[in-house]
Amino acid sequence: MFGKALGLMKKQKKTADESAGAGGKTRTQLGDISKMLNTSGRIGLQMLQKLATVYDKEGFERFMQQPVLVGSSIQAGSLSTQNRHAKEELNKTVIFEVDTGEAVASASDSLRHAIYPLVKNEYATGRLEIFSIGRVDGNDMIMPDYAISKQHAFFEIKRGNYLIRDGGSTNGTRINGKRLDKKPARIRDKDVVAFARYEFTFLFPESLYDMLRGD
Repeated sequence: MFGKALGLMKKQKKTADESAGAGGKTRTQLGDISKMLNTSGRIGLQMLQKLATVYDKEGFERFMQQPVLVGSSIQAGSLSTQNRHAKEELNKTVIFEVDTGEAVASASDSLRHAIYPLVKNEYATGRLEIFSIGRVDGNDMIMPDYAISKQHAFFEIKRGNYLIRDGGSTNGTRINGKRLDKKPARIRDKDVVAFARYEFTFLFPESLYDMLRGD
C-alpha cells in the first residue's frame, strides 16, 4: 500500500512539475488523495509525513485539497452495558457517560495516528459536498465503536465554508466542548470536534503540513 502510494505521489509530482508555467507555479491540480484512503476513510501518518517531504507547502495544499480530522484524545467516562446481553440490543448505540471527575485521557497511539481527510474515497456514492461520519459501512468516515451512532454527524462544504451538524446521535457532537443542536455550525481551522468520546482537531492542509514538518 505504502509503495503504491509513494509511486502515485512521485508520478503526480512529475506531472505537476511538467505542467508548471514560466513562473514555476503549477497550473493543474495535484493528485487524488482519495486513492490513498483505506476503507474507513483514513490515511496513514507515515504516508502523510512522506507527502510533506515530497511537496512544498503549496503543493501539499493542492494535493490534499480538503481539511482533515486528526485524532487528539479520548474523553474519560464509561459506556452503559445495560441490556447489552440481549441479542436485539447488539446493533444499538451505547450511551457514553462522561466522567466529570477525570481529565481528558491522552490519545492512544492508534488515535494519534488516525487522520481522516474530508474526502470521499474513490468508490463512494452520494453528494460530493456532504461528508458523513458514523459507525457502519456506507459512511465516508467509519468509526466502528458502539458509542458512535450509525450516522453520527455530517460535514457540508458550502461556498468555501465548512459546516458540521449532528445526525441525531445518541452521544452527541461537540465543537470546542459545546454540544451542537440540530442546526449546522461553522467549523474553523484548529477547532476541536468530538464525536461521543473521541476528540479530533480540524486542520486545513497548511496547518496539517506545519504539524507534519514540526513547524
